[in-house]
Formats: sequence, C-alpha cells, structure tokens
Amino acid sequence: MAKFLSDEFSIVYAFKPADNQAGVDGDSINTAYVSHIMFLLQSGTVTGNAVLTVKSGASDGAKTTSETFYYRTAGADQAATGADVYSAPTSATTLTLTEATYDNQLLIIEVPVDALTAGQPFVTLNLSSAADAHNSSCVAICKPRYGGATAVSVIA
Repeated sequence: MAKFLSDEFSIVYAFKPADNQAGVDGDSINTAYVSHIMFLLQSGTVTGNAVLTVKSGASDGAKTTSETFYYRTAGADQAATGADVYSAPTSATTLTLTEATYDNQLLIIEVPVDALTAGQPFVTLNLSSAADAHNSSCVAICKPRYGGATAVSVIA
C-alpha cells in the first residue's frame, strides 16, 4: 500500500481564501497533540501593511500571549523561478506584511511548540486589520506527538 504524507501530518485549513483586510484569526491548534506547527500563508494582492502574530492561550480562540515564531520568505513571486526557494529562518514576535515583499508570495511560519508559554497550549495565527487589501489563505501542517495523524483532531 502507498504511503501518504497526509498520514504522517495533521493538516489544518487555518483560514479560507478571502480579502482579509478586516483582520482574521486562524483556527486555534491544540498543541497537546502536536509537537511542531508550520503555517503556509498564501498571499495574492497585498495593499497596506497587515501585521502577523502568533498568539497562544489557555483555551480555543484565546490570544493571551504573542509567541516567538520563525518565518521564511519566498525568493520570488508565485510561478516565477525561485518561488520555491526560501530565505534562512528569521525569528520574530510580529511581522509586518508589506506589499513590496509579500504580494503574490508564499510565506512559511514555523512555531516550535516546546517554546510556547507554559499553560497556553492553543496557538492561533492572527492577521491585523491594518491592510487596505490582503487576499490570502492559510494552511497549517502539524507534526503529531503520537502516531496516526488522522486519529485525533487538533482543532476545537
């Protein structure tokens, strides 16, 4: 039988494709079940400067603490040569998504779960409402703590 990546990772549809200029919170991920989270933020048109944060909280949807995350930017716009080559990881607690850098790009955001604030196992990706336009969507790929990625839901 074939082996599938979707059997090895939990895949979360964090937020749907839309103009997220009004801001958006992704689905909260319960890190009791995962040891690492990688968000893939796909942006189309970006006008203005939305601010990205990774928040943790004690319950689903709680955004109590801004957590440190690591991000990597694509080497070129979607479909261009180099779009699948990424920068070295940079740590941050906030990231301003400017049009010049993030328009038509894929942004990788990684969250090392073992560094989260104690007692706050729920992680939520947040985009502020500071942009004039931010057409984007996001998927999270989570490394499960236990075997059988499809056995337990990681969202509430």
